[in-house]
Amino acid sequence: MANYTTGADLKADILFRANEPTDGTSDFDSAALQYLNRAYQGIWSGGSELDPETMEVWWWLRKDDQGVLTLDPVTDTGTISVTNNSTTITFSSAPAASQAGFHFKVDGHADVFIISAHTATEAGATLNTVYTGNTDATAAFKAMHLDYDLANDLLYLTSPFLAHQDNQDQIPIIPLDTLRTKFPLRNISHGVPKNAAMIGEKKARFSHYGGLKSTDLIKVDYEYLAEPSDLADDATEPLVPRQYRRILADWACSFVLADKDDEKASAYLRIASSGLKAMSRENRKRMFLAAGNENFGKIRARQRDMLSGPLRTESGLIIGSF
Repeated sequence: MANYTTGADLKADILFRANEPTDGTSDFDSAALQYLNRAYQGIWSGGSELDPETMEVWWWLRKDDQGVLTLDPVTDTGTISVTNNSTTITFSSAPAASQAGFHFKVDGHADVFIISAHTATEAGATLNTVYTGNTDATAAFKAMHLDYDLANDLLYLTSPFLAHQDNQDQIPIIPLDTLRTKFPLRNISHGVPKNAAMIGEKKARFSHYGGLKSTDLIKVDYEYLAEPSDLADDATEPLVPRQYRRILADWACSFVLADKDDEKASAYLRIASSGLKAMSRENRKRMFLAAGNENFGKIRARQRDMLSGPLRTESGLIIGSF
């Protein structure tokens, strides 16, 4: 209990200071763990719930291993059978991998669809809406993987996407509307993406669909802050540095005491707020001293990053700026 190290330590401390038994018989036993996780979430999300002037990007949330994606090449082997006003399509050569979620376009027809259902090695597939072009039993086509799920524990991106092929280092993240303007789906092409946009909490869309051959794979890396897992009444340790874990117990204890109408609740809340401010100062010092890492602590906000540099055509000609 005195170590403030594990989830079990913190829960026991919460109950002890609330004058409750720590052997599992307290009426507040489950509530203590619930409030511990509420405090944990309030801290790792920035801390502003406890102190409105605090909104930190904590160094201890940084993922040790970077996120990695492998961008798939286009699927265009054989032909496709499409029928006007129907959602059913049929590949002449069944793709080995599922095409569900891929964008789909028939050559010569401007509209782009999404394949909503497909099973690997099967010829039949379903579009998200009816096909609007002419019926064609042997149409040339492209199925393009543009949307990718990111790491399950992603909280925020802290870097652009990083590619290493074609002498390209970064794939800047831009707003989705800007991506649509720069790279209309009807004109989408292959290659290492030039830009990406967030289309969900943990999902990104890229400006290009990758390679032309089945062996043309593209590796993309990204740095991110990881969302911590909930704490349990066990030996699991919070990501919060050990010297500051008492803040979690202080804050959670104030919730338990408030439920008991104990006037000490406000005192524990003040102690937790003071501890949070100290941790915030230490966090900012670490960020300042993070030599050679100017991106550390910079959140790539979802769909709100400004586009850096002028707007260009595919050939590189400047056509405007932001």
